[in-house]
Amino acid sequence: MTRLFARVFAVAAVAAVLASPASATKYAGEFMKIPVGARAVGMGSAFTAVADDATSPYWNPAGMVYLPYREAFLQHAEQFGSLVNHDFGGVVMPLKTTEDHRAAIGVALTWVGVTDIPITPRPGGLAPGQWLDYGTDNDPSTPDADGTQGNGKWDRGERLLLSAEDLYMASSTDLALQVSYAQQRGRHWAFGGTVKFVRQSIPDSVFAEHATSFGAGLDAGAIYMVNDAVTLSAVMHDLTTTYISWNSGVREFVAPTMVTGSSFNFSPAPNQALTWAVDLGWNFEGRKFDSQVKMGPVTADLHTGLEYWYRSTLALRSGLSGKDLTFGAGVRYRHFGVDYAASLNRFFAADDPNFPDDKNLDATHLASASFSW
Repeated sequence: MTRLFARVFAVAAVAAVLASPASATKYAGEFMKIPVGARAVGMGSAFTAVADDATSPYWNPAGMVYLPYREAFLQHAEQFGSLVNHDFGGVVMPLKTTEDHRAAIGVALTWVGVTDIPITPRPGGLAPGQWLDYGTDNDPSTPDADGTQGNGKWDRGERLLLSAEDLYMASSTDLALQVSYAQQRGRHWAFGGTVKFVRQSIPDSVFAEHATSFGAGLDAGAIYMVNDAVTLSAVMHDLTTTYISWNSGVREFVAPTMVTGSSFNFSPAPNQALTWAVDLGWNFEGRKFDSQVKMGPVTADLHTGLEYWYRSTLALRSGLSGKDLTFGAGVRYRHFGVDYAASLNRFFAADDPNFPDDKNLDATHLASASFSW
């Protein structure tokens, strides 16, 4: 069966490469890749083989079948300090509870927002005195060969002189609705799928105007439980190449990505449990700049983490997510759970010369709560 699972991985990878169109828009729909759940983030986002809570529609819809009860989940996160607000909510409900044939449905909503974005006027709306007409080199002592200096209009690269009154503040919003279904097949296999709908809104340079988009896509996941201690997983995001259409006429295509994962469960002492999880996030767009594994157009990022539970009540977590260090903790009492996590951005690459400003990326903090019934 493990050989079969390896073949499934290989077929999925080939399918992802073939499904990625040459016109795929790099970094389109990137907000959907922000990890959710303080528990998962605390484990370094190594969660596709662990997913057994109401964040499963995001991480791996197949994991929903392992929830023995209904669960609702809410999360709030502040990315890079308080620059980006990230909220997530999910509900999972089991449909069948027989030991070898379970099923579940789930619904999740992701909201990502940035407020107080200063918007400058369009170039044609700039008035004299709102920029230095020194040419693209911004040096009045060296006339530009292209005639941009002193031509009475703003040219790309010329320094702006705008006051607070010349700007207006706006907000951007990204939304994703996920509807998931999962089924168990026998004692070892579980499969799940997610249909997702995307809505985005970004400010235009015209006061109170926004560019908006709508899109849809499909995710699919599988879990193979080798035994009670070992679990393997595979998830394909944007399996059919998610299509996003903007009201400006622009069309974007989100290329497929794949995550392969495994988890290992231990019991180091009575009333104690330890889980070690490892995920590899595969990308097929040639994102080589900061990836850890590079094989032509195929790149991969490593995620790994540990979760320790004492009496199923208190949890401690830590992990590595790419080049970020993560840690967190959680408490469970009866039907309630509360978790916290923090991510230290680029902790393991602080001296990378390719990112001279990464020291300005503040920590990301997440808090989440769950209720089961």
